[in-house]
Amino acid sequence: MQTIEVGTARADGPGRFDGALKVAENPDGTPVEIPVTIVRGAKDGPVLWMHACVHGDEYCGTFNVQSFVRSLVPAEMSGAVVALPILNITAFRAQHRMSPLEGFNNGDMNRCFPGNPNGGFTEQTAYVVYQNLKKHATHLVDFHTAYTRDTRWALYADHGGEVSRVGRLMAEAFGYPHTLPTPVGTLVGSSMMSAGGDGIPAYIIEAGGLGSSFDMEIVADVTERLRNLARAIGILEGAVTDYGPLTTFSNFHWANAPRGGLFRPSVKGGDMVKEGDVVGTYYNLHGDASGEVTAPASGVVLAYHPGPIIPQGDVLIHIGLNPQTA
Repeated sequence: MQTIEVGTARADGPGRFDGALKVAENPDGTPVEIPVTIVRGAKDGPVLWMHACVHGDEYCGTFNVQSFVRSLVPAEMSGAVVALPILNITAFRAQHRMSPLEGFNNGDMNRCFPGNPNGGFTEQTAYVVYQNLKKHATHLVDFHTAYTRDTRWALYADHGGEVSRVGRLMAEAFGYPHTLPTPVGTLVGSSMMSAGGDGIPAYIIEAGGLGSSFDMEIVADVTERLRNLARAIGILEGAVTDYGPLTTFSNFHWANAPRGGLFRPSVKGGDMVKEGDVVGTYYNLHGDASGEVTAPASGVVLAYHPGPIIPQGDVLIHIGLNPQTA
């Protein structure tokens, strides 16, 4: 049985092993370390790598990873799960999307993989993480959120061949119906697309909202869906639940707010909209309606700004294009 070692977490047999991975240094030279848990079964098998809080304020993912890990019993497993619940820990502590230690470089970690050992703070952090991921992972699950609690959609790396086949299998087993088979050239720099390019089937789950905009019902549901995914790829035994067909889309369209102001959305996650449909209304400081904003494309609502205020240029709505159910 080959040892799985990530930082100080070292799994050379069945059981749960906790530790930390040094990814960078603080300005005072002290280490920046992120938590690592490895849960290993009694039999050899796949290695499912999962991480959360690539964006530091997407806390629902941390709870999802921790809940799933607590549900695992090594004696019932083949292979292993490697879990990093707080990837961007300096951003996590600051309650920010990106690290406050980032200077003039690319601070969005989801655009920094596979990383750069000679790059900025975030690029160097991504490099350390990805070297370990690439060494051990046979499958990847990456957790994200949007703005609101009703966020429920997913993506898998669609690089062709076995990466696409297994990515689709993971998507069907997790069972969020709105799913993007992500084409090469989209989300460049994400861990998902980097892993897919290296032959590792990879899946992103968008569940719940920013900060505290989620509840434990979401976490419990995600945990069971992850267990179903683990059954589908051979880590857990048992029948795989059929959650029904996927509704896939060709790509997505981000629209930004044309102006700032008080804002009330009129859509929710999963709604179907047509180009030109009203998706929200602006109000002035006296509470009077001051204009509507319309959908820039037709498709399914994946995410939207909840208001009550929206800065000019912030994300207004995220639409999945050309949805097809099959």
